[in-house]
Amino acid sequence: MMPSEHKLTVSVVVVTKDRPGIIGHLLQALAAQSLTPDEVIVVDNNSGVSYAAVFDAYRDRLPLRTFVETTPGIPAARNRCIREARCEILAFTDDDCVPEPRWLETIVEPFYRDPRIGAVGGHTTFHKGQGTFIEQYYWADREAVAQ
Repeated sequence: MMPSEHKLTVSVVVVTKDRPGIIGHLLQALAAQSLTPDEVIVVDNNSGVSYAAVFDAYRDRLPLRTFVETTPGIPAARNRCIREARCEILAFTDDDCVPEPRWLETIVEPFYRDPRIGAVGGHTTFHKGQGTFIEQYYWADREAVAQ
């Protein structure tokens, strides 16, 4: 992190729906970040399954705040994340992502170097064997075409 008189605060924001079985991998990775988030906001887009067990497992390891958004769709859920966030920087990620240990630190660094920066992005890698049936089919078909 770059030296500064003012420490920038960071909210990690996540939208999820019906995937309590995979979000634990993300929460584990967030708990292991080299830069601890000031808050982790998870907005459940009105799932039909409970996240209580997985959220309870991380409440003592992360500054976790959870909400339910009943308006269907990712845009409504992301907008809820934005409304609930209390920090200066919002770091968006998905419930099926597993960020590298320096992910959050790497996102924040440019904001210290240049206060005119408004957004940063980065490289995303797909890990085969994970994902939905459709995603797995896409990657298998892509490999077959390449041969």
